[in-house]
Amino acid sequence: MAKQLNLTSRVRAGMALERQSAEERLQKNDVTETARREAAAVVGRASDSTVRSPVTSARQKIKVIEAISNPFNPRSFYSSETIEGLARSLETDGQLEPIKVTRLSDYPGKWVVIDGERRLRAAKLRGAEYIDAELCEEGLENRTLYLRAYRANKERDAQTVFDDAIAWKRLLDQGVYKDYAELAAAVNEASSHVNKVILLNSLPQSFLSRMAQFSNVVGLGHAYNLKLILDRAGQAVAEHWLQEILDGRATVRRLEQAASADAPTRRGGPGRVHYQSRVQFKLPNGGALGELKLFADGRTELSLQGIAGASQQALGEKIKEVVENWTRELDGEASV
Repeated sequence: MAKQLNLTSRVRAGMALERQSAEERLQKNDVTETARREAAAVVGRASDSTVRSPVTSARQKIKVIEAISNPFNPRSFYSSETIEGLARSLETDGQLEPIKVTRLSDYPGKWVVIDGERRLRAAKLRGAEYIDAELCEEGLENRTLYLRAYRANKERDAQTVFDDAIAWKRLLDQGVYKDYAELAAAVNEASSHVNKVILLNSLPQSFLSRMAQFSNVVGLGHAYNLKLILDRAGQAVAEHWLQEILDGRATVRRLEQAASADAPTRRGGPGRVHYQSRVQFKLPNGGALGELKLFADGRTELSLQGIAGASQQALGEKIKEVVENWTRELDGEASV
């Protein structure tokens, strides 16, 4: 037992040393140091200089039709329900806080929103002609456009890892930041965290959108393991686990176990594929009722026992109704 503890402590010490070494290498990197200094000046983390806050003009009314979204908006997912609720609030209580806008040479005659996208959407929804705004300094750089909005969202707890996944990939794709290390320094996160978040872009947009709606219960650990399941077992299996997450039945540990399973695992001879997940059903008295199996090759098998007569007929009708409704939803999504 002592040897095992000693081995564990040495492994932990080695991991700590590696993290320290990695951090020292990052500190020596001029590019990441520059990114840190730039971000500090924008988001207020500077320690050796005066913090710069956005300089704004007096509150004024601007035309809603002339306001456009931040091209580097850190958020991608907005709840239609909350926008509708905000529109009702604006209608009854008026606009309490002005949005913050700037002017960019790429968008002549337009007001570019830095902070206030939700209020702008709500104003458009209620058909408002004007919206109250404050003009920040003009000609802001792309990094500043992103970091100002990112800071505002972080302070309100409005930013999710699913928004970050899309925004960070866009920043790298468009060359706003040179690489993961520079971006990580700017947003004050570890490079490993940034890398893991950006990998979520391999998930279907519908997955990201659904998880963003429940970001209070769905975290990066859930999403990252769902990505691994999708890569190894396919979308049908990932769909099952996504629903398990949203229903609160899948812990991160359970997802890790599902993600680490071989996909597909063959047994019992050629052509035999082992299931990727299984749900067991029980009767009210605790007796076995049957099970639902999902396979990596797209098959879904439901096996129930001990049901006969009118009960069997009623259950069959319910299963038929569920499947038919699901196929109609698929057809509806395909036609959109």
